Amino acid sequence: MLVLSIEMSSAENDVALVRAGQVLARRTWTALMFHHTRLFDLLHELLAEAGVTPEQVELFAVGRGPGSFSGTRVALTAAQAFAMPGGRPVVAVSSGIALARTVAAAGGADTVAVIGDARRDTIWLGVFDGKTGAPAEPAPWITLPLAQLAALLPAGAKIVSPDWTRLAPHWPASLPQPIGQFPTAAAVAQLALEQHASATTPEPLLPIYLHPAVATPPPRPAAPPHP
Repeated sequence: MLVLSIEMSSAENDVALVRAGQVLARRTWTALMFHHTRLFDLLHELLAEAGVTPEQVELFAVGRGPGSFSGTRVALTAAQAFAMPGGRPVVAVSSGIALARTVAAAGGADTVAVIGDARRDTIWLGVFDGKTGAPAEPAPWITLPLAQLAALLPAGAKIVSPDWTRLAPHWPASLPQPIGQFPTAAAVAQLALEQHASATTPEPLLPIYLHPAVATPPPRPAAPPHP
């Protein structure tokens, strides 16, 4: 199956065409150097390099975070726009879980902790089995102040973070330093293929947003009584 995979949840963005686990063409870029809409030009370059047309893509895979809300939103919009003409499937998966699976596949840890900057003086955290990359909890992502991390971090966990550059100045000296690592489009594609082939309920085509809404719409006024 030919998969076009888009991963834009962190500062290092990645798009790839993948078939049978092999990357046919790939583009990576630092998000700060590009406006997100440049993605559409890069997708056309990617297809041309691989010698395929958008109509030949059989599945669109997208990383939905946690991470950059604007990046994941653009990625989801692009995938749905390309998929719409032929009615092909779009599968959204957690970028963080894709990263945890990559780290677990490399071996060397009983537990993997994936950590990111959740803004508002908090971090997001997911803990995973170091052999399989499976979440340790049914709902893997929680937010918490960085000062509380030590109490929740499993002993000996391998810590990875796509946001290490931002977190480094505030990182407690008492904790092991994370490895700066980013989810890849190939890892997102593999996870999306597995979910597409399974009977599990698909994830929503929405970014993972871990904070409650900062504002809610005012209540609608009651309709006047009928005369």
